[in-house]
Parts: sequence; structure tokens; C-alpha cells
Amino acid sequence: MKRFTLGLLLGLVVPALAVLAAAWKGWFSVRASAAPPAWESRLAGMARDAAVERQAPRLRNPIAPTDAELLAGLAIFRNDCAGCHGEVGRPSSWGRQFYPPVPQFGQTPPRKPDWQIFWIVQNGLRYSGMGGWKGQMSDADVWRVAAFLSRLESLPPAVEARWRSPSPAP
Repeated sequence: MKRFTLGLLLGLVVPALAVLAAAWKGWFSVRASAAPPAWESRLAGMARDAAVERQAPRLRNPIAPTDAELLAGLAIFRNDCAGCHGEVGRPSSWGRQFYPPVPQFGQTPPRKPDWQIFWIVQNGLRYSGMGGWKGQMSDADVWRVAAFLSRLESLPPAVEARWRSPSPAP
């Protein structure tokens, strides 16, 4: 039993110490231009998703998901968010230079409930380049964007058509 316990302890402690030593010695790449290794992306994504789910209060969106409100959310997204997050057929050219690269919602919808999107927009996400918009955008407008983004895969036909149509030139 002593050998098993010692083996288990060493099997857990030694790899953890090796990772800490590698980090301390500076052996991990920190270049934003380098693609993250798959293990890092999975670990960071898992940690981010778990933290948002735990920390974001489960608030009820006060904005009804009517066509008019979803279209207002789309307009706000195009004005304030698409520069980083792209649009259908027009991914952001400079949003990919963030580390990790900014999600492109025209290609990959966020697949999060509106209360989590609201919290992310309000507070930002550490180590992602996503700054918090609290105080920069009204709560009602953040809720509109959250309502729009949380429904990207199930938009009403009129809103879907506007989302898929090219945005007007600035």
C-alpha cells in the first residue's frame, strides 16, 4: 500500500512540478502570433466556459426577442462588435491577430445563453482581448446584442435575411 501511495503521489506531483519548472524557466511560447497548442486551447476554453457559467448571474433578459429588438441588436453588433467578431462572409481581418484569436460569429455562433453573453460583454474576458463594455453601452443595448447573438442559429426569417445581407458601408 505504501508503494502504491508513493507511486500515485509521484505520478501527480512530478509532472506538475515539471510544468511549473518549464513555465518558470520561460520555455512556453508567449508570442501572440503563434497558434496555441491544442491542449492549451482546450484547457483555456474549458476554464473560461466554467468560470462564465459559475460567475454570471442567471438574469432574465428584459428585452423581448421581437424582430424589431433583434434587428436593433444586429445594428449595435455591426456598429460596435463586428470589427473584431466579423460578419457572415466577412471575417475580421485583424481580430485574428488577438491571442487567442477573436471568435468569428459569422462563421461560428457563440452558442451561449443571453445571460452569459450579457455578462461577458459587460465584464470582458481576461487574457482574450475582450474588454468590458460596462459604462460604455447601456444595459438595454447589451441585452439587445445578447438576445441577437444567443439566437444566431434560430433567427426569425426577416432578421436572418438582414444578418446574411451585406452590411451597409460605413
